[in-house]
Amino acid sequence: MKNAMKPKSFFFDFSLAGLALLIAADAWAAGANWKIGRVYNRLVCNACHRVDDGKVVSPVDRTQAEWKAYFKADAHDKTGKTNGSAKYYASQAYRGSIKDTNKAAAKFLPIPDDVMTGHVVEFYLHGAKDSDTPSRCQ
Repeated sequence: MKNAMKPKSFFFDFSLAGLALLIAADAWAAGANWKIGRVYNRLVCNACHRVDDGKVVSPVDRTQAEWKAYFKADAHDKTGKTNGSAKYYASQAYRGSIKDTNKAAAKFLPIPDDVMTGHVVEFYLHGAKDSDTPSRCQ
């Protein structure tokens, strides 16, 4: 009698696992993921900031409203030393330009520009000074 239950149990477990994967995929597709943004920021953005000016930009440096205004203005560098667009640094063009020296950029290369920008923005909003989870870059 116990043997008869094993196939049913296996099928049930397999079905639940498949359902969980579908739900997770649907949730990911529905919106930006701050965790992906955090990884991208840490391994791509901060790698460059450390070389250029020696300091990283943390989400806790600004409020959510300030981050929204920053990304809406799309003003990354006002000095003119680098590309002035914040969106450019989440673009496939930028990732492609540094893929030989940055493994994370190469790994994230297939992700469309607007999706990667969404992940990065979500990371900054998630860790903003006035969020439930303020965070500093490591």
